[in-house]
Amino acid sequence: MCRMTRRMLCLTLTLALTALLASCGSGSDEDEEYEGYNLFYSTVNSEHTLAFNDATNPQLYGWGANGWGQLGLGTRRDSNSPKPVLMLTGVSKYTQVSIGGGFGVAIGDDGVVYAWGHNTSGQLGDNTLTTRSRPAPVLDTDEATSLSGVTAVAAGGNHCLALKSNGTLLAWGSNTKGQLGNNSTTTSKFAIEVDTTGITDEIVAIAAGGEFSLALTSTGKVYAWGSNAKGQLGNGTTTTSKVPVQVKQRSGAADSYTYTELGNIDQIAAGGSHALAIDGAGKIWAWGYNGFGQLGDGTKTSSMGAVPVKLELKDDQNPVIAWTATDISAGLDHSLAVISYGDGTQIIRVYAWGYNKYGQLGNGGVLGSDAAVTKPQEVKVMVKSTEGLSPLTDITSVTTQGHHSLARGSNNELYSWGKNNRGQLGDGTRTSRSYAVKVDF
Repeated sequence: MCRMTRRMLCLTLTLALTALLASCGSGSDEDEEYEGYNLFYSTVNSEHTLAFNDATNPQLYGWGANGWGQLGLGTRRDSNSPKPVLMLTGVSKYTQVSIGGGFGVAIGDDGVVYAWGHNTSGQLGDNTLTTRSRPAPVLDTDEATSLSGVTAVAAGGNHCLALKSNGTLLAWGSNTKGQLGNNSTTTSKFAIEVDTTGITDEIVAIAAGGEFSLALTSTGKVYAWGSNAKGQLGNGTTTTSKVPVQVKQRSGAADSYTYTELGNIDQIAAGGSHALAIDGAGKIWAWGYNGFGQLGDGTKTSSMGAVPVKLELKDDQNPVIAWTATDISAGLDHSLAVISYGDGTQIIRVYAWGYNKYGQLGNGGVLGSDAAVTKPQEVKVMVKSTEGLSPLTDITSVTTQGHHSLARGSNNELYSWGKNNRGQLGDGTRTSRSYAVKVDF
């Protein structure tokens, strides 16, 4: 699940979203078999990470679980620290990346889309079901030429989306819930066109969830398709849709909800079974599954339409402090946002809510406690002083993984926190953290 703004046509230098259960195992044989793993993946519940190291000369690195070759290193051995993702001849760097269920997808500076890792549903788009530990080109709709001319990619549980510069929306991989949006449930091992006949405006952003997909238009409308068991399509129903339907906002009392058009949206994010959006005023909306409070509305009640996230800021002098969100990310069962507030000099903080068993909210709590946080809490970063923990500051972007989270600082530092059983925090250890630590590039 990756996310994108209406003002940005590509997700350059973003931290990408990820997958549900990255498999165990090691070894470097490309044809080696790995059996006995849960093959259902959510876009955001992975135990591996892919991210860029530097803003001026970005190189893509991977770390964490690697049983499917999802780190793109040419091996299937886990790594506790970042290692550079392989590049094919003609590629000097990747310009964008997104992580799915045990696989990764990226755009090379040659303009071609590449994928690697788990492939039992054709999510690598190379017209095979062969799992790969090295990047390989995704095939275009003709099943022969490499997919290029793409401005954005988004990896979901076992499927992918790609937005071309001409506005065409493509998809490939698993389609059991209609998440490819082509009015069928037939899996595709190469790129096919999403049926966008019901979308009259230009599509400028995409996001892929566990088994659903999102698109944002130039007019601020949001469309969704795929699984809808938890209301993650946000259209006022729980009916699965094989074609895009428009997301609505919910209002009224519980016994008489009404659903009206959700508009003026600038940014979207898709999680396991929930979604987030930022509107033009900087407010956050959420819809879908809410069993762990991941909608941030103070309840654990799922919603079939978008509801406002209840972030309440105040201090001794101000009972109400105005705020705006500048970035969001939806994980498997938790959510993150970068929040700006304050008169004059703006204060920037990271807030998190939802599932917190592994410390993925980064609020400095005891691991295993606060398993559900229904309202946003400020993320903390460890400071080596007698003062202990202090707020994570000067953050420009955030992303959620399975049970861990990441944030990019204004000086390009990368922080991580949460579950670390496979080295997915990238700090050289396998110690889970309830506070942010720097990734050790």
